[in-house]
Amino acid sequence: MLITFEGIDGSGKTTQSRKLYEFLRAKGINVSLYREPGGTPLGEELRDILIKRELNERTELLLFESARAQLVLEKLKPDMERGAVVILDRFTDSTLAYQGYGRGLDLELVRRLNEFASFGIKPDITFLLDVEPELAVNRIREKTRFDKLEFLKRVRDGFLEIARGEPERVVVLDTRRGEEEVFQSIVDILSEKFPGKFDF
Repeated sequence: MLITFEGIDGSGKTTQSRKLYEFLRAKGINVSLYREPGGTPLGEELRDILIKRELNERTELLLFESARAQLVLEKLKPDMERGAVVILDRFTDSTLAYQGYGRGLDLELVRRLNEFASFGIKPDITFLLDVEPELAVNRIREKTRFDKLEFLKRVRDGFLEIARGEPERVVVLDTRRGEEEVFQSIVDILSEKFPGKFDF
């Protein structure tokens, strides 16, 4: 099973994905947690390049997809084959939102590359943590080249468009609420949508 967390920088997705990982592990569930880009030695090297260097948008897209392909091969597929619940802090929706809607690259091209790099693996459920970009920018501790306000507005719009297109998979959560309230919503939704898998 694959659970993904999405949202613009400063939305709280990293906090919530970590909380869910710790919660499920405490329940005795076989669970893994990874981040994109990252999760493998190559992925972490590419993450450093992507965050720190100024890159052409095409180079950026291909590096994200390269990191993803390695993560799927090294971690996601083996973990899922042994029955683990895998939690991902970002996946294909982020690439579509950031490089497609945010950078203006062809959406269909991004979708095809996502499919290629992910080996066709799709999330069972995605939690989109939604927040206004103005608030998100104030929350971000370490600024990167992805944190420009106008850019984040386009990315957020992209995420919401993705959610409208796949309402059964993507659950939008307003993170202006308290951290614990948002987390309780996540737990409740998992129990409701997957009653045999998560009986909390």
